[in-house]
Amino acid sequence: MGSHAERLAMEKNRNSWRGKGNQMPGERYPLDVIIEGDTGITQQWERQQDKEAVAAFNAKVRAWGDRVNGALQSSIDTWITKDVKLKGSLKQNYRHYGKPIVEGEEVTSIGFGFRPEGIYVHLGVGRGYNMQGGTRILTKKSNSEWNREPKPWFNPVIEQHIPQLVEIVREYCGTLLVNTTRIFINR
Repeated sequence: MGSHAERLAMEKNRNSWRGKGNQMPGERYPLDVIIEGDTGITQQWERQQDKEAVAAFNAKVRAWGDRVNGALQSSIDTWITKDVKLKGSLKQNYRHYGKPIVEGEEVTSIGFGFRPEGIYVHLGVGRGYNMQGGTRILTKKSNSEWNREPKPWFNPVIEQHIPQLVEIVREYCGTLLVNTTRIFINR
């Protein structure tokens, strides 16, 4: 199989897991960072032959995820005064092309899931406040004043921590990239 065919197979494999069956319980909005590269399955197999390097990489990625999770919980405490369930619903997920990681496999995606209210609070929408085309609009009829403001508890924390993940990935394998297109809310 040539490298182009390998990349096509990896893309098919990467997108196949985003169905309902692979979401974390209670999660409607999976947000994840994907570690990918221009290398094929053969190069990935060769990297995974060094079990110690893969284990060290996975440990560093998990430590990064724990730091981000702690920072997100702290951000929730700062922005949301009446947090009932959001902080407890924040979960991390580490996957290898959409499947649970088996010993010796690299982490290829780090996901964060939480209750849908986290999206609404971050954007300042819900019950009469909606988003259309990336713009907040007022849809309620009773009061024409804006009573909700966005509380950006998620994106700034992720933006602050992405460079650390990029450095971890670069140290492990310089040909891998960090794809952040699915991690930010409303981007």
